[in-house]
Amino acid sequence: MKTHDAGLLLQEATRLCAEGMSTLLCKVMAFQPQEGDFLMIAGVGWKPGYVGHARAGADLESPAGFAFQTRRAVISNHLQAEARFRTPRILADHNVKRAINVVLLVADEPYGVLEVDSPLDGRFTDADLAFMQAFANLLGVALQRQSYEDAMRANEEQLRQALEYQHV
Repeated sequence: MKTHDAGLLLQEATRLCAEGMSTLLCKVMAFQPQEGDFLMIAGVGWKPGYVGHARAGADLESPAGFAFQTRRAVISNHLQAEARFRTPRILADHNVKRAINVVLLVADEPYGVLEVDSPLDGRFTDADLAFMQAFANLLGVALQRQSYEDAMRANEEQLRQALEYQHV
């Protein structure tokens, strides 16, 4: 959480979250307002070429979209038989059977979704959901802190340039 690189922070967060949830797959899907969908900006366990390129719908028929739009976490323990949602292509490509999606908020604004997925049979529980939400909350605070620090560095640079100009 000490890095100033948001990409590295998110990548390490997905690794730690997957480890904490005892699963192989975790990702951060950032909402792309211009396209109206999600982009996988960090993740572990995915086939080469997915992180940084894979997209998924942000509509209510996708688990991530539902979580994002309603700001309510989603547990899907049987994706193949799920009547509430369609299975996104990313998950089908990796034979995912169950998933948890929680909203990632930065400064109380929805940034995207933190998701863990598993190709193994089993069940995610309410305790797993609580872990995921707490993890997403911590990650959101870290991203907000980075944003403030970036703005502060930019302001310091502008001040330095102004003082330099005034001195000349």
